[in-house]
Amino acid sequence: MGFNQLGFLWTAIFPLAVLLYYFFRKKYAKQNVSSTLFWNEAMKETKASPYLKHLQRNALFYLQMLAMILLVIALLQPFWKTKSLAGEQALFIVDTSATMEVNTNGTSLFEQHKKDMLTLVEQLSDKPLTIITTGNQPVVIARQETNLNEIKNIINDIEVSYEEESMSKSLDFAQSFFHNKATSVYIFTDQLDKQSLPLQYEQVSWNVVGQTKDVRNVSLKRFGATKTNTGISALIQVENQSNKEEVTELTLSNEQTEMVKEKITIPPNETVTLSFNDLKESSLLKANLNIKDHYSLDDSMTVFMQDQLSKVFIDSSLHSLVRTAFQSLDIEVSSIPPEQVGLLKEEGIVVTNQFGLMEQLELPSFFIGRNDVTPIEVNGVVETLEHPLFSFANLTDIYVNSVYPPIEGYTTIATVGEEPFIQVSPRGDIVVLSDIQMTDWPLSPSFPLFMWSVKEQLSAGNTYLGTFSPNERKALSLGSASNEWELYTMADEYEYSIENGGAFIAPKKPGLYVLRSDEKEKNISVALSQKEKEIQKGATYTLSGQQIESKENFSQHSFVPYLLIVLLLLFVLEWEVQRRRGFTS
Repeated sequence: MGFNQLGFLWTAIFPLAVLLYYFFRKKYAKQNVSSTLFWNEAMKETKASPYLKHLQRNALFYLQMLAMILLVIALLQPFWKTKSLAGEQALFIVDTSATMEVNTNGTSLFEQHKKDMLTLVEQLSDKPLTIITTGNQPVVIARQETNLNEIKNIINDIEVSYEEESMSKSLDFAQSFFHNKATSVYIFTDQLDKQSLPLQYEQVSWNVVGQTKDVRNVSLKRFGATKTNTGISALIQVENQSNKEEVTELTLSNEQTEMVKEKITIPPNETVTLSFNDLKESSLLKANLNIKDHYSLDDSMTVFMQDQLSKVFIDSSLHSLVRTAFQSLDIEVSSIPPEQVGLLKEEGIVVTNQFGLMEQLELPSFFIGRNDVTPIEVNGVVETLEHPLFSFANLTDIYVNSVYPPIEGYTTIATVGEEPFIQVSPRGDIVVLSDIQMTDWPLSPSFPLFMWSVKEQLSAGNTYLGTFSPNERKALSLGSASNEWELYTMADEYEYSIENGGAFIAPKKPGLYVLRSDEKEKNISVALSQKEKEIQKGATYTLSGQQIESKENFSQHSFVPYLLIVLLLLFVLEWEVQRRRGFTS
């Protein structure tokens, strides 16, 4: 508590003057009258106590003194202090990715962050607040808002989106709101490196609120399954992200029964790979880890066993190692002369380097190298984007000597240095822009795994639309049978409707979904990205700009309005006391 106007302390002489006036006013002596003695004796029981009588007799004095003292205090402008956010404005960046569902103490990190935000809102002191949620596209859900009730409602309505946080995009976006104003930025996330912050702003204070507790997590990192001549083969990777050995039970089940139950032991900070063969044919397969850790979203995965193309046609002009890799996948492989590749009519996957047949081939195609251009030498490390082809195949350890020029209009999903290495065509064909003999790839374990992923990617039937990330937007061609499709969960719960050709927005929760129109059905899968399966311990810290003091900030709240209300009541009481006594007394 403090006073803003101590200079008005001299006004204390006014209540002192009133006090002196009461000391020197005219007094009357008490005189007993004999005729009232008996009345005085009879009225003793009905008279008030001496203290109350004194208060009644001097009520006007006490009211006036209290009013004068409060007036003096009001002139001094008293106030009390509460903690306040630094700067002229505040900005919240809220991580809504799936990892915010980590739960270490009975409450998810996301819910705890919402409580922290509501606490900070009370310290705004009329400063405007902007709130940004993370994701592939950062979203402003509150812009320069000062209404506390509206801010609280907005915070309470925030939900986890399960998308990757893409924090760099949110940080770049947030900088457009600084406007050379002193700004307090609060980032609510699990883990953020200090080096990621744009610290060049002298008027910005960065406050990161992270996950400060140790997290115990066992993650089902990857799960793939394919149909073979003898049933279903499944490949699973389980990662222990904890610092101690973990034991869990892995189960594999289809839509009806449990097919596999196996106890597995995972060393600390290690990944184990498991394979299962000759499983019963099913329309879907679900893997689940029976473990009580701090993050449950990565404990289960489901794959849809779509109708698949069971035959691969390989151009005989390609290196023999390509044929060997596909033969190891336990599928039918046929080697055909180069001149017959363009004449294929039988259902299957075509593997060739004859790029001139790109427009002619109607079958799903996998191009390894090009026969129409000359390669160029490259030097660098192979880098890949997030894509199903790289779910099991890690290409960072392979060497590539030369690559062919990229195809314009195709999507690049892997590069060597700055040159494209692997591309995907608009219709889904896969192109490796290098001959096998230009690399040491066949010597790497990733080579057959990549071929397996290629076979899975190209062999999907027309009832399976693919795997999507949460909230992913994509235009789908759903045929001409109907203009409207309805999206349902596998539990037959309605989600929403989409129109054919319109932008499709994938559901935010991971799992299997089905699109229905009349009697037609198409399946889709929504899965977390690999980044959202990695839980890391973070920290909470503050980095202040040079022009913002790092010490705690406080805001002042005046007592004067409350004192004025009390004074008004005192004036009313004085008027009533004076009225009862008579204004002429």
